[in-house]
Amino acid sequence: MTRRDAEAITPADPVTVVADPPVYPSHLTGESLRLAAIDVGSNSIHMVVAQIDPDGGVTTLWRMKEHTALGRLTFPKRHINKQAIDRGLAVLARFKHAAQAKQAEKFVAVATSAVREASNGGEFIQRAWREHRIRIRVVDAREEARLIYLGARHGGCFGDAPDEPGLLLDIGGGSTEVIVGTNERAMVLESKKLGASRMTARFVKSDPPEEEEIDKLRKFYRKELGPIVENSVLPTSPTKFIATSGTLENIAAMCAAGAKSPDPTGIERKRLDKLVSKLLKSTSDERAELPGLDAQRKDQIVAGVVLVQELMTMVEPLGLDRIDLCGSALREGILVDYVQKKLPKMQIRRDVPDPRRRSVLDLCRRSEWHKQHSTQVTRLALRLFDELQGVHQLGPLDRELLEYASLMHDIGWHIGGKGHHKHSAYLIRHGRLKGFSDEEIETMALIARFHRKAMPSKKHEDYQALPSRARRTVDVCSALLRVADGLDRSHANVVRDLDCRTKGDRVIVKLDVNGEAELEVWGATRKSEWFETVFKKTIEFRVG
Repeated sequence: MTRRDAEAITPADPVTVVADPPVYPSHLTGESLRLAAIDVGSNSIHMVVAQIDPDGGVTTLWRMKEHTALGRLTFPKRHINKQAIDRGLAVLARFKHAAQAKQAEKFVAVATSAVREASNGGEFIQRAWREHRIRIRVVDAREEARLIYLGARHGGCFGDAPDEPGLLLDIGGGSTEVIVGTNERAMVLESKKLGASRMTARFVKSDPPEEEEIDKLRKFYRKELGPIVENSVLPTSPTKFIATSGTLENIAAMCAAGAKSPDPTGIERKRLDKLVSKLLKSTSDERAELPGLDAQRKDQIVAGVVLVQELMTMVEPLGLDRIDLCGSALREGILVDYVQKKLPKMQIRRDVPDPRRRSVLDLCRRSEWHKQHSTQVTRLALRLFDELQGVHQLGPLDRELLEYASLMHDIGWHIGGKGHHKHSAYLIRHGRLKGFSDEEIETMALIARFHRKAMPSKKHEDYQALPSRARRTVDVCSALLRVADGLDRSHANVVRDLDCRTKGDRVIVKLDVNGEAELEVWGATRKSEWFETVFKKTIEFRVG
């Protein structure tokens, strides 16, 4: 390992922490989810902690960044040495501790080209999980571009006009993303292996860089980016040029340093050209002293600034002579992507504070349940339970299990219609329901299992394995569920309400209906055999 490599992984590198805002918003409640999004990049590891509200709102609370230089040690050898892996894992440990101090409940981490291309990238991912319980998802080039687009759009960088596209540039350590999009959709998502660390390792060997090295670098940029600009960017006619990433932020800061009218929020072409001329003549040590440049980027900034200059030249026909900085990038994209995928679950979190009920409804949603029918059957099953409580004498917990089993009784259709009652039981057992004991889960599974077809008997091993008290719950609740299911035979919510009267060995169920109920009466009568066995009473249905 060279002295430069040793410097890249020294623990002396600073941690950048930005609180945005410095205090937590007072309107945030426990119904929201606090999420930590981690971007394991080629130059740095970034983290943002945000509050995800049930309506999909994202509020950034805290940011952290630490330089790791994984890319410098990966390109072009395609191998991350042990010191770099240890350094990256130490950063993740510090980030996790800091996020937990901010009450982060969930961690979502992605890794890009440095880990993606390393022959031992899997070791880094395995250790991150084994040692710190951080699961890292490695994203491919196009997915990386998509996440960057989502982050920039979330940050409002494309503006409000839905039909005015913007050109977005992101220069990482291993790859460069060229994106065209509007506030509504992505039009171009391109990712090329043109990251500043990679290009430095390949082309910039001298200090200061030799003219021949820069000529080869420019020629390579034109070869790789020219077709993208000609065939994809120019035809979309973007009206603005925006950029994200630390490399672009440093370039903007250097362009602004010493200017009469400093503007660190953008990069003007004239100032960029002056900066390029200055950097190409400088040594690494001289660049480290330049205002606006992070010392960790002193070696790779040349490759980055030349790329920006070449791309600005290529898009001159569009009249774009200024680049505006965008403060949102991949990590914000991770947040937005999570929200888009998890919003239904977040809405359940808001609307259903009870974790047991929320877990049941989440399984129903994941199983593409027949919501209208299942909620109607559940309502009727609970009415029967309440009306006949003096007969069966079960308690509130039994009622709760009946409710949840009724909601889930038909989720087996997600697997198949034939034998769907058995499929429902399987999904309940293996649906990762939270807050329930194993016995409660098995009780609900069997209530759903016996809502049709065979009735519980000694030949059913799972049923026999339950304690006698739980078997009684299965008997009564499955009997009620069968009748309730029959009372919605048409799936048309015909039965508005019911009340029960017990006369000796008879139960008379009076139905309040909003239409023709012959099919419902037929369905309930047909499914009453198990009820009459359990309750030792005949059952009769009357309309009106």
